[in-house]
Amino acid sequence: MKISVKIICFILCLCVLPVLAGGEGPLMSPSEEVLLPPVEKAEKYQGNIPAKTLKRVKIPKGWHEGLFFDGKLIWVMNGKGGNIWKVDTEAEEVVDTITPVGPFTEGLTSAGDGTYWLTDWDDKKIYRVRTEGDTMTADYDVSVAPALPAGIVWTGERLYVVTWTRGLAGTKFHLLELDRNETVFRKFEIKGILEPAHLAWDGRYLWVTSWYSRLVYKIDPVTHSVLGHFKSPASETTGIVWDG
Repeated sequence: MKISVKIICFILCLCVLPVLAGGEGPLMSPSEEVLLPPVEKAEKYQGNIPAKTLKRVKIPKGWHEGLFFDGKLIWVMNGKGGNIWKVDTEAEEVVDTITPVGPFTEGLTSAGDGTYWLTDWDDKKIYRVRTEGDTMTADYDVSVAPALPAGIVWTGERLYVVTWTRGLAGTKFHLLELDRNETVFRKFEIKGILEPAHLAWDGRYLWVTSWYSRLVYKIDPVTHSVLGHFKSPASETTGIVWDG
């Protein structure tokens, strides 16, 4: 199986890039389902997806959270107090910056109509935003509190969001499946993937990074089962993006 260069190369680690309207409101809380690997232990299928690093692109130091591909440039979300960078991977440089709407930008995905969805960790919100030059403005936002939203990706039919919910019994991880109006259809508790971070969509499958284990998981969006994974070349793996 051949994996696109970009899904392998565009994975974040520290400072290296290896290659509704009218206000806020809480999301619905549907009954939970469980997202489980098809086998009991992940190590049984570890490394079953061939992958290799074809290019590494150095970028400045920052928080380096989610990634977004606009057709030409890779956008890097920079978490706590950081701007969004637009990176030209051929020139290997940051060519533009955008000031985000919230204090801790995690992920961003295109809505396909000139607007974007953006997750903010500190605000515990999903923002619907638009950009003009280096300025970003919010049309509205939706709270996911008490959950902390991380990765987000739009497939053209569904919006998927990874959330972390911290409590005295530990942290629970979920995958939310929403429509274009941010209505939650299903909510899956993620089991067997340690500290899931960000999402990519290749047109057929979801890909989820594990910050803790340095693994990138392939998810079937229909059965919501884990089909396999590969080892990330980046330690503390966060952002991932597919360029088509």
